[in-house]
Amino acid sequence: MNINIILPAHNEENFIGKALQSLFSQTVDVKIIIVDDGSTDSTAQIIKDFSSFHQVKVVTRKRKENKDILTVSFVIGEGSKYIDDDFDFIGILDADTILEPQYYEKLIKKFKENSKLGLCGGKYIGQPHSTWFGGLPYIYGCNRLYSRKCWLAINNGDKEMIPLPTWDTYHNIQANMLGFETRFYGDVISYALRPSGEGNDWRMGYVSYLIGYYGWFMLMRIVRKRSLLMLAGYLRAWFSGLKQYPIKPYVRHLQLKRMKRIMKIC
Repeated sequence: MNINIILPAHNEENFIGKALQSLFSQTVDVKIIIVDDGSTDSTAQIIKDFSSFHQVKVVTRKRKENKDILTVSFVIGEGSKYIDDDFDFIGILDADTILEPQYYEKLIKKFKENSKLGLCGGKYIGQPHSTWFGGLPYIYGCNRLYSRKCWLAINNGDKEMIPLPTWDTYHNIQANMLGFETRFYGDVISYALRPSGEGNDWRMGYVSYLIGYYGWFMLMRIVRKRSLLMLAGYLRAWFSGLKQYPIKPYVRHLQLKRMKRIMKIC
């Protein structure tokens, strides 16, 4: 079983050692691809201390600031160049996230039990979990695992990841569009070492425009969360004239299904 884990990092000296220790403690063997995105703290030294282990590949990337809200997909994309050709599963792990020892063993068991499963992840303690896109379960980008078929399908048959600003959201929906099931498992546990900040609401609004949210659906979310930051993010993307992603029709289809279910209940 060949499991490749990509771990992007930028100035994560307070957390990355714990994240790596949780990977070394897994009950299944994993290859770890660490991408240091131009860290200026002691992250590089901490990574160096782990680099002697045979299952660790270290990639150093010169940090490139760009105008998009997210750069991490380009960092993951750099790491994906070093994925083994014969990989069976691809995992993404944030440097501020730790896993229970059986995390990947449990998820692989889920794949074996469900041949349609393409993308899954476990509970993320320290962060709230939600359902997006009109009822589609959202799988965290920081602790997810892909099957080989799903990863290749999303990336047009190539093992190298196609960089997208909203890669985690896009992959979640794209996997469903391609016929794969995505699942969130509450009995598989990971932990957030750094709680999310308010900026996540702004990001959610921004991402929601890119993936094609109906304006009225977005307004309902904004009202429910009482978040002006979410509104600001949505409007920022809208007025920027950004091209929306091709998953837009599917997202809106899911939102209409969600509204029909709500109307039946009422």
